[in-house]
Amino acid sequence: MTSNTESCSREDIIADHILTRLSVKSLLRYKRVCKSWRDLIKSSSFIRKHFDNESTGTRKIVVKFGVDYETSPLPTRQVHLYLLPDNIISGCVPTHQRIYYCDGVNDFRNMVGPINGIFLLENGHFLDVRFAWWNPAIKQCRVIPNIEFDVEENFEDCCRSLGIGFDKTNQDYKIIYFRTFNIKFTSVVYPKIFTALYSTKNDSWKFLEPNFSHESQISFSQNFTYQNGVYYWLASSNVKRDKENVYSVLAFDFETELFEIMPGPPIPGEYWATLVLRGKSIAAIASKDMSKAMTAEYDIWQRIGENNWIKVYTVNPQIPFHMPNGMWEYDKYVYELTQNYRLMCYDQNAKQATSLGFDFFIRLLSGFAWPLDYKESLFPIPLRTENPTEKDTDEYFFRKY
Repeated sequence: MTSNTESCSREDIIADHILTRLSVKSLLRYKRVCKSWRDLIKSSSFIRKHFDNESTGTRKIVVKFGVDYETSPLPTRQVHLYLLPDNIISGCVPTHQRIYYCDGVNDFRNMVGPINGIFLLENGHFLDVRFAWWNPAIKQCRVIPNIEFDVEENFEDCCRSLGIGFDKTNQDYKIIYFRTFNIKFTSVVYPKIFTALYSTKNDSWKFLEPNFSHESQISFSQNFTYQNGVYYWLASSNVKRDKENVYSVLAFDFETELFEIMPGPPIPGEYWATLVLRGKSIAAIASKDMSKAMTAEYDIWQRIGENNWIKVYTVNPQIPFHMPNGMWEYDKYVYELTQNYRLMCYDQNAKQATSLGFDFFIRLLSGFAWPLDYKESLFPIPLRTENPTEKDTDEYFFRKY
């Protein structure tokens, strides 16, 4: 006869040493084995153990959006997600697996994340912008309420930035969103940054008053520059010092809901620059001759502590006309060839460029690609209502909004 202690011990062994090592796809299938397994796999403790298990490591994915002009009878706008191998070996074209595809896409704009395997999707432009949380592994998508800024009729879009983060204290996924507007028919920027914060726990937005100037030029990060509850952007201003623009780092803490402005790397103002994650550290890429074929150079700056930066090295990828797209690990950089939209990975240690194998991207024109680090998860999207509507699907979000 089996004692309760032995039974519990066996269940713990199954959960900790077997089930936590399985893919999300397998676990969703095994939820149908019996009620106890279903309850176990749905439990928050198991979901966390599964996500933290080292055997289900972080993978590299490429998100590609573009227009396929070869489809009949009309071109179609498409979104693709491709999973790459754990390790990319210099000189070897990696295999890739498509894990998501949607055609007939309406006005898709951006994908940010992931946090716990959950992305934020952005659709629309100017004032008609919609957001949705999305976990592609469990096929869950939830549209969030609109945000409406009190803007004047003579406004036109200038620039916008956003970030997402997780407030551990309140167990709350949040979005920080800010925009600036030009006054129509002029080059004048309206002297206010419109800023709002969304709380998933409350399912609502609230307006914030940022403590930085509307003249700040905030650049979208490459990769997902989020660490320990704080999101980071690189910002430039019109303030001059020694005939150079001053770069700063703008940070937002999702727990305190406060902005902070910190010193940025000493990059000349005429340089193109943006933030990336280098391993688990905030870093910056800067270039004076970005996308110059075969001879472009990119300075890599590493953030040390909160206020110090060091120049790590200069990258000189021997590849044709290109645009930098992001970074993987510590020394691998992804570039998109501007003539055919193919992706290349440059290994700084090996000093070698490798095609990522997406030759058919030449068909997907007028789009963009994001190389991201991704770890699939069972984490549900926590909203106040448990009953999704017909609009809470990824296909509806991509195609209808």
